[in-house]
Formats: sequence, C-alpha cells, structure tokens
Amino acid sequence: MDTFDQAQELERLSRESALSRARWRPYSEGPEWINGVACCRNCGEPIPPKRLAAIPGVGLCRACQEEEEKEYS
Repeated sequence: MDTFDQAQELERLSRESALSRARWRPYSEGPEWINGVACCRNCGEPIPPKRLAAIPGVGLCRACQEEEEKEYS
C-alpha cells in the first residue's frame, strides 16, 4: 500500500468514525419544533429533512454542529 492509499484509508476510517459517533450520540433534547418544523436548538433555522433522516433526533443544523465540534476538538 503506497502513501496515497494509506491517506485515503485514514480519511475513510476517520469519516466512518465521525458518522458513527454522530449517529449514536444521545440526542436527549432533539430539535426544537416551530410550527411543525424541526429547527436547530441554537440558531432556530430549519433542519433539512435529509439531515433528520441521516441522524434521527439531531437537534442542531450542520453549521451549529460543526461549531460545537470545533469547541471540543
């Protein structure tokens, strides 16, 4: 396995690990529901249906989730 292949494999494993943590992280609060629409608990923006389907119970939009993850990295 050359260096390029190793880098690709490391990236794949890192992505899978991040997705796994996101899926299994407890979402005790879930989204805030405003007029029947799931909204981000931080900024109040609607959470896209694809994100809700990918990570059931998610309470933050992607931008707020990324900011939160930066704080803990």
